Amino acid sequence: MRSRRAFTLIELLVVIAIIAILAAILFPVFARAREKARQTSCLNNVKQLTLGVVMYIQDYDETLPLAQMWHSVACPRPFRGGSSMYHWWCDSIFPYVKNTQAFSCPSRPDMETVHGMAYGYNLRLGYYNNASPPSSLLKLSAVKYPAETIVLCDNEWTGSSADPSSSASYINEICGYNYAWAFVPARHNGGANLGFVDGHAKWHHVDLDAASTYVGPNRFTRPIRDLCWRANGWPKY
Repeated sequence: MRSRRAFTLIELLVVIAIIAILAAILFPVFARAREKARQTSCLNNVKQLTLGVVMYIQDYDETLPLAQMWHSVACPRPFRGGSSMYHWWCDSIFPYVKNTQAFSCPSRPDMETVHGMAYGYNLRLGYYNNASPPSSLLKLSAVKYPAETIVLCDNEWTGSSADPSSSASYINEICGYNYAWAFVPARHNGGANLGFVDGHAKWHHVDLDAASTYVGPNRFTRPIRDLCWRANGWPKY
């Protein structure tokens, strides 16, 4: 009976090399697939929040919610619970969303732990107002291009003292200004999820800026400039 020939060392090394090459090819694909799933889940969150804004607008005589509003006395905060003299946009739309998980991005669960949310509201549509009642509310009719105007989107906060533009208070807002906290992070396959005034939501590519001097996750991103940040539609950023 003829004996079975054993594998030579060269053959074993060739097999190991092939497996290593396949792993190097497939692991990035698996990583992108996982991020794609998180991106889709995040987009669903952004869609829910955007629809919450739309329902708020309809209930309040076509008036957009403010990013932050100050009251002379403490008032309930539906999103965070308890009461405060400050009322954020998330408190305004929470009765329509009724789900704290909708404010959490699966790609940045740590932001939920610290701030309860991973999304920012467009400051240029609802700036702070310290008057009670508010004196500068924006009407839906004033938004020239609702389908192109960002109302909320992915946001970022480094929590690093090395970035002086990053502040805990800015986690709730975002805008097209040239500050690190205002940049839209490209955490979903090179882009971000955006919600628009007309109620739709979509993923959008975020340009990189290697010349940026800021540190942290936003260092190499730019504000999205081909969409509207202002109600009048111009300038775009």
